[in-house]
Amino acid sequence: MKVLRIIGIAVLVVVVSTVSVFTVINFDLTSYGATGSETLNPAGDSIGRALVVYAPGFSGAAKQAATTIADGLLARGYTVILAGVRSEMAGDKSGYDIIVVGGPMYWGRVSNSIDGYLKALPNNVKLGVFGTTGSSNYAESDFTSLEEQVASATQNENVAIKLILDGNEANDCADLVSTLTQQE
Repeated sequence: MKVLRIIGIAVLVVVVSTVSVFTVINFDLTSYGATGSETLNPAGDSIGRALVVYAPGFSGAAKQAATTIADGLLARGYTVILAGVRSEMAGDKSGYDIIVVGGPMYWGRVSNSIDGYLKALPNNVKLGVFGTTGSSNYAESDFTSLEEQVASATQNENVAIKLILDGNEANDCADLVSTLTQQE
């Protein structure tokens, strides 16, 4: 009898934990804490303005990728606003030469907050979109899904899309920055 009770409690804990994690992901609850922002100024004269917006996700990998991308743009001479998707600075989308938006991918899609943000962007801006995958393996299906999600969210045809893989973050972020700054 005691064993059945322990098993029942264990099953209940697993079910509640699973439902809780699914709810947090599905309703994009982690993005509500992404309200901070900072301005990064280059050492010399600025060659332009860039906005890097992120939804942090559970692990913080997307925020770290956004920071790495912001640092890369800063090193290329841009004044960079690094902003959480729910921050006041992320709300002002005008006057930027480059906008980069990204967050974690769950079940092959970026979060609802990032999808909504993409829908509100102007079409004439140079745009970079990234998704952190939580995997070290490249999955064509993840890239295709992200590409389709970006295409349905924005009419912008000047988009660079990148998956940020675990263990290759620095190279993946540098590739995205390179692609965006070579399009000039």
